[in-house]
Amino acid sequence: MRSLGVIFLADVVGYSKMMANDEIGTLNLIREFQKETISPTMTKYGGNMIKSLGDGWLIEFKSASNAVNCAMAWQNISKKQGKMSLRIGIHLGDVEHDEGPPPDVYGDTVNIAARLESIAENGEVAISASTYLCLDENQAKTFNNCGKQTLKNISTPVEVWSTGRLNIGSKGMTRENAKPLISIKPFVSTSEVVGGFCEDVTHDLEKYLNQKDWIDSTVQKNPSENDYQLLGTVSVSGPNFTIDVILKAPGGKALWSKSFGAALRQINLVSDTVANQISSQIFLEIMKVRDKFKS
Repeated sequence: MRSLGVIFLADVVGYSKMMANDEIGTLNLIREFQKETISPTMTKYGGNMIKSLGDGWLIEFKSASNAVNCAMAWQNISKKQGKMSLRIGIHLGDVEHDEGPPPDVYGDTVNIAARLESIAENGEVAISASTYLCLDENQAKTFNNCGKQTLKNISTPVEVWSTGRLNIGSKGMTRENAKPLISIKPFVSTSEVVGGFCEDVTHDLEKYLNQKDWIDSTVQKNPSENDYQLLGTVSVSGPNFTIDVILKAPGGKALWSKSFGAALRQINLVSDTVANQISSQIFLEIMKVRDKFKS
């Protein structure tokens, strides 16, 4: 039977690693989340559980708005608890139903929801344009337009909206060119004094790296090891601060590293300059090895 439906797919990030580290604790954590969060919110928003996959859930909703409300509730609770991270994908479209037993759903709508889930960044929700258009103003303002994306094994590009950035290095996304991709992990520091600087230099790096037409860059909280990775830390010592930067090749091998230092009183003046210097060096380093790491 074929009918219009909203497919909701959620996945526990890093499930295999969690199980390897503490199998019993992980299973208990997921059971508790299922009992305390999944079941009541699914009931509240009219969801129908199709499959519980151990590390994920496939649910059908009749309302796109309700599906998004459910997703945001899950993410808010998960982030507040701080014990596990979720990715969620939602798509509205025609769904093929198999009454079973057991009941199941098939078709492009399910496949697209699965790809949206896989390209959502950890802790975020990715939805299609058909889902987004059903949201009210308050719901819609939570999402950013990420443009049309070519998803793996999906014939037509899908316009994607997300509560965060997309995981461009994901296996769920097809990249149509051979451009190197640099995933910039947001720069971090243990000092609150330089928190704003960390955000600024991360933004400036993305800006400079995207100026070249032969390279792609994106900011990712959890960079894929399949991409070039740029990581940075900022430390404060007395009246000075230091930026330590490392560029890793696909696979994780360090390609280049450097430290930059300046007086703390200059911190609001040097973000753009430092980002420009780092990006210039990165272009040179990747040019040296890009043929070796072509996908």
